[in-house]
Amino acid sequence: MSIGRRPTSLREAGSRLDGGATGRGEGAGAAAGHVRGLLGRLGQRFVEARQGWIDARAMATLPGLDRALRFVAVLLFAQRASYLLPAASSLGATGVTHYRSPALNLTMVAVVVAWNTVLAVAVWRRGWFTIRHVVIDIAVTCGLLFVANANLRDGFEVSAANWMAKFALGTAALAGAVLSVSRMLVALAVLVLAAVAAIALRTGGLPPLESGFLNHVNSSLWFALLLHFMRRYLAAQADAVDAATARRITAETAAAASQARFAERLRQFRHLHDTVLATLTAISRGGLDHRTEAVRARCGRDADYVRRLVAEERPEQTTSLGARLAEAAEAADALGLRVHLLIGELPDDIPDPIVDGIGDATREALNNVARHAGTGRAWVSADWTDRTLTVRIVDRGLGFTPDRATSGSGLRRSIKQRMREVGGSAQVFSDPGDGTCVELVWDSR
Repeated sequence: MSIGRRPTSLREAGSRLDGGATGRGEGAGAAAGHVRGLLGRLGQRFVEARQGWIDARAMATLPGLDRALRFVAVLLFAQRASYLLPAASSLGATGVTHYRSPALNLTMVAVVVAWNTVLAVAVWRRGWFTIRHVVIDIAVTCGLLFVANANLRDGFEVSAANWMAKFALGTAALAGAVLSVSRMLVALAVLVLAAVAAIALRTGGLPPLESGFLNHVNSSLWFALLLHFMRRYLAAQADAVDAATARRITAETAAAASQARFAERLRQFRHLHDTVLATLTAISRGGLDHRTEAVRARCGRDADYVRRLVAEERPEQTTSLGARLAEAAEAADALGLRVHLLIGELPDDIPDPIVDGIGDATREALNNVARHAGTGRAWVSADWTDRTLTVRIVDRGLGFTPDRATSGSGLRRSIKQRMREVGGSAQVFSDPGDGTCVELVWDSR
């Protein structure tokens, strides 16, 4: 039916009405589907947040520094939530006697909740706070201190009704957890000066010494120092545990690789004994006539096996880098990871420190694949183009979001640091569900 033409019968008109009702029904079904999808995504995000930030068993799979920082972050947000309780209670009927404008107080509470929600989402994505987060938090707190004091009625400036003064303790703790000692002291000075200025602007004088103001200042200092040393202590312990774990894994890998090499030699010896040695022994004793077609075919098959064996034992390249990559692949094989080597033409004069750095970085990348990728295969390729060496370690496993990897993870601390030490670089490309590619680059120019 063409658009705009009048229906020629009641049946046609009825079909139009049925079509409209069907369209509305489909629209309502689509809207309901969108709502269900949104609720499903929110539920998934909640489960991810609980597993990655609260569930101790799930957090045990993270690097030590990640676990330490997440623990401190949870404490910081719990502290802030406890300071919001007085703010919520101030919205009741008693708030009318404390505040000039209850609506303005409600707006302040909404601003604090909104900012902390934004802050929580940012930390959930990155794994930790940044200096920018701390600066914004200090600015928000200082601004709201002036608003809160201006909105309070006379006599309540240093009382419990001034909940922003209590909330400033959370800002002081955040500054202590993230900043260095010198920057932390500067941040605390800014907060104290802002609180003094807000009270002086409201009352025309400094806060009285016998009031709770000095208690807030003292609490701010000690909260900041406590969180600062807590974060440093937990981070140092996490690094020590990660280093011990790395040494244990290296030792286990070396032992497993040695055992695997022995088992492989034993298998090869047995196969040689049953094929090549058996054929040669039989011929030497006269039990076989080497001139017959069957014996010549058997000798040919045995010769092909020896050629394959020699080819597998010899590195794919005569360069030491090719040998190091082959060793890394063999070590990963002992951990249950099948590694495919794709090595191009490499120069023979790559400096030994470069070979060691790239070999160790490759080994660590393969260890990460074996531990975290959830796959049994990986590919290692090496290419030399325009005097630039590029080694890629690729897997098709679980993948992850590189932006959420903190400074204490294996990728950043071990692989990237090793490449920086030899004048190279490392990049990580990954997406959840699409695998990971670690690219090691060294430019000889």
